[in-house]
Amino acid sequence: MVRRLRRFLRQPSWLLLGGLVLLGGGLGIALARVQADTAPALFGHAWPGDIDYARGALGALLGLQITVLTIVLSLNAPVIQSAANQYSPRLVSIYLKNAPLRRAIPFFVLSTSYILAAVRELGLIEDAGVRPRPVLSGAIVLVLVALLLLIVFLARTFRFLRVERVLGLVQHLIVSATERRIQARLKRLTLDPAVPLRLPADATSLLAAASGYLAEVDLQALTRCARRWGVRARVCITVGEYVDQEEVIGWVVADAGGPVDAHVLRDLADTLVITPAREPDCDPALGLRILVDVANRALSSSSNDAYTARQALQQIRSVMRRLAGLPQGDWNVVDPDGRARVSVVALRLRDYLFLAVDGPLHYAGGDPEVLEEVLQIALTVGLAARDAQDRAAAHALFARVLADVQGSPERDRFHRLLTQAERVRATFQGERRTRVERGRADWLPD
Repeated sequence: MVRRLRRFLRQPSWLLLGGLVLLGGGLGIALARVQADTAPALFGHAWPGDIDYARGALGALLGLQITVLTIVLSLNAPVIQSAANQYSPRLVSIYLKNAPLRRAIPFFVLSTSYILAAVRELGLIEDAGVRPRPVLSGAIVLVLVALLLLIVFLARTFRFLRVERVLGLVQHLIVSATERRIQARLKRLTLDPAVPLRLPADATSLLAAASGYLAEVDLQALTRCARRWGVRARVCITVGEYVDQEEVIGWVVADAGGPVDAHVLRDLADTLVITPAREPDCDPALGLRILVDVANRALSSSSNDAYTARQALQQIRSVMRRLAGLPQGDWNVVDPDGRARVSVVALRLRDYLFLAVDGPLHYAGGDPEVLEEVLQIALTVGLAARDAQDRAAAHALFARVLADVQGSPERDRFHRLLTQAERVRATFQGERRTRVERGRADWLPD
């Protein structure tokens, strides 16, 4: 409960909405109390009337904006449904968090709180005269601004129907997950993947506190708890895996030996965030899977859209380059004495590579466009990988694609692909310029 409350308070959107409610209420009360006949023309002379008239007009404005907002939100639902059916159902949560219409909501909150506060304040005022009502002018201005912004953001919403926008949004989320959260948190810790944490056979099991997906491991908090209680812990499942309540998700051993107290285990388990649904904020594999879903659906028999699949693979290539910058191997936090204190299982670059290309290669059916982009992914991983086994996986992917092409009876169809394959092979072998690139250079004028 404390963790959920902390996460709720960290959301700037809720703080913004709360501030706008207070601001709108304060403005509504202040202008409702202005009853002077000498009010500026801009704020009152155009809308004279008694209190009942002012309250009725404010109520009509409130009903108008609620009706318009309801209609617009109902139009936004088919956009989300279309994206889920065409690209991936996992895009729904991303759309809800990044829909442009969300930016119009604060202005409706401001105008709504303004109108409600003004109607309440007018009901407390005893004044039967007909006089200028500045509060009504303020309400009209706020409602008009909210409606105009709603139209602008509605037009931007339809940009989400473009596949380039969808793919770019997912790629941005993966980059944020890798660079802004994972790398930023791991930089503060001393990691050494070559120092494993070996636990004895009598280590105490660490159980999941709830059922759901492991969304995040707060490695810093886990390390602090392990050092404070004098224990060593290893989390044996990766981020994104599903676990049942009371399922074993790790092992703990005390430095002094013997069993580990239950309250220590609870303290360690609290550093593992388990949620009902996977989120791409700290789970790059989920974002990568969404891009793969787009490629797979584009290559299905119902779509048969190889170029969209290639666009998705281009974004995957960019993502693989980013993932190569993450610490490879298990995240082993070491103490000053060089011994591992905490260890967390993590995906390697070759695991991401298999996830990225296995589906598209299965559905591609020997399409040259798709295979060319897979070769580019193999080249990117082979150059960016820092581990010998990751580079070997990239070379194996290159050999797999080339074997499928060379065994095809339609070699003329794959002429461009074979040219690209020669370039990739030469790059893997350390040559700076391939024969084809030298030939292209000869075409250029002196």
